[in-house]
Amino acid sequence: MNTTWNKTNLTLIMLDAEGKKIRFSYSNIVEKPSDDQITKFAAVIEKLTNLSFSTASLTTTDDKIQVA
Repeated sequence: MNTTWNKTNLTLIMLDAEGKKIRFSYSNIVEKPSDDQITKFAAVIEKLTNLSFSTASLTTTDDKIQVA
């Protein structure tokens, strides 16, 4: 079975001053972002929004094709 990457989505959970969770979702990002790339991206979002980074999660969608 062949696996072909289709897309990767990133969800950042940020916290406001009162501790309320705010979700930011980004679709169709690079195939395999490194921890460093995610950390740096979250730092940019922190500066732009004045929120604190809490967690990140990645979702990858692949196509699986059976080879005869």
